[in-house]
Amino acid sequence: APAWSPDGTRIAFQSRRDGNWEIYVLDLTSGQLSRLTHDLAYDGAPAWSPDGTRIAFESYRAGDLDIYIMEADGSNPVNLTEDEPAGDCDPAWSPDGERIAFTSWRDGDKEIYVMDADGSHLRNLTRHPASDEAPAWSPDGRWIAFASQREGPLRLYLVDADGLSPPRSLSHLEWDGSPSWSPDGRSIVFASRHINDEQSLHIMDVTTGTSLPLPHEPALDESPAWSRKSPSQVVGAWDEASPPLFVEVVEPVSEEHGHPYGFVRLPEVEALIPKLSDRVDDSFNALRARVMEETGYDFLGHLSEALRPIDLFSEDSEYLSWHKAGRAIDLLWDFYDGAQPLLEVVREDIGEEPYWRLFLRCARQDGSQGAPLKVNPWDLSYRARWIETRGQGGMLKPIPYGYYVDFTDLARAYGWRRISSYAEEDFDWRSNFLALEYWHYQKTDGLTWYQAMREVYSEEELKRYFAWEDLVDLGLSEPFLVAKGIPEPPVASQRERALLR
Repeated sequence: APAWSPDGTRIAFQSRRDGNWEIYVLDLTSGQLSRLTHDLAYDGAPAWSPDGTRIAFESYRAGDLDIYIMEADGSNPVNLTEDEPAGDCDPAWSPDGERIAFTSWRDGDKEIYVMDADGSHLRNLTRHPASDEAPAWSPDGRWIAFASQREGPLRLYLVDADGLSPPRSLSHLEWDGSPSWSPDGRSIVFASRHINDEQSLHIMDVTTGTSLPLPHEPALDESPAWSRKSPSQVVGAWDEASPPLFVEVVEPVSEEHGHPYGFVRLPEVEALIPKLSDRVDDSFNALRARVMEETGYDFLGHLSEALRPIDLFSEDSEYLSWHKAGRAIDLLWDFYDGAQPLLEVVREDIGEEPYWRLFLRCARQDGSQGAPLKVNPWDLSYRARWIETRGQGGMLKPIPYGYYVDFTDLARAYGWRRISSYAEEDFDWRSNFLALEYWHYQKTDGLTWYQAMREVYSEEELKRYFAWEDLVDLGLSEPFLVAKGIPEPPVASQRERALLR
């Protein structure tokens, strides 16, 4: 959560380098690093006042998320929202320094509020049942950009800072958040997530609505902040944690030499067949160790499913499954420590595709693990799905207090990606729990399914179970088979089949 100082010489940010989340300032000229907060509870999301003398931030130190302000040297912290038990976060100063915009779920859902810099005169600017978050003031103080789910996927909107007119839509991509204005007020830099589940920074022209990605390698780019002093500079948080531990050169597998890899048993993992391809078992083991380190729980020590037999055929599962290649895992649907639920599932629509982000509650709730959860989990209980909101697949739950780790981000760093839910006429996540697929993660490494299968099975075995003609007879479409990389029959054979039909 980096934030430029108004004079462009310093960056405030949150870090857990000393054991728990605190706020630091880096002097860009001298390189000197200063720690501003000293509390065992979470402190984060710093925001500079326009004159550079104060910093607003969010903190857990009063028992819930609150907005604080302090002097720029960390002295005299004051809680501006102490009378409200609901969460308040994402502070943003107005350009004149008189007001602070922030996100609050005091009305039961996330809304954008504005208050005076002393905490008085609160006003709800958005008033919508969908989540509204991440406010950002325009340089002239007239507008506040924010992210909202009011049309389904998270997208950017613009609202009058005085609440005199309803919000209007700014972006139309698959998933957009974390807006930050350029100093001239003409552009907004923001984080955008794509259908392939990559996330990058984009810059939008506010007048035309057109946007272009920043020239940066795709990773998990987030939290952009535009320099007021140097308009050509943007600071952001880039995911450099993706470990270059498993980089390999993939050579084509020749039919003459058979498959070069096999399946490896996962040590001390409970599953029906606790094995994965030799090409991905190391990354799984590394992810498992990382999750244990970050959360204190062996979440991946028990899987619903890992490897599937090559000949498995079931109406409840895909025949050309990545499980058969040893490159997919199914997690537990629920995860508990006694009666304490440890797994929270968050709905995240990207375009028209419903995805799910998983958060794990940490064993240590002293601020040394995880971070506060600031997104509403999804209620997937029977009551929510079939009584309260029948046909809608569930509903939002209140945001729980506590420290959580984003499992989906951790898995992504090791190459394991989630998939979207099914929303087909005869297999829809809103009416069929099995279509949710929030528990499924796979590591494809850019291979087609058939290429991955060639790594672990001989060509003879693959032809026996996955010949093009046989798969077509099973009702699988030819475009689907092409996407899976299934070898097509010779052209002559296709013509003969067409004539016969």
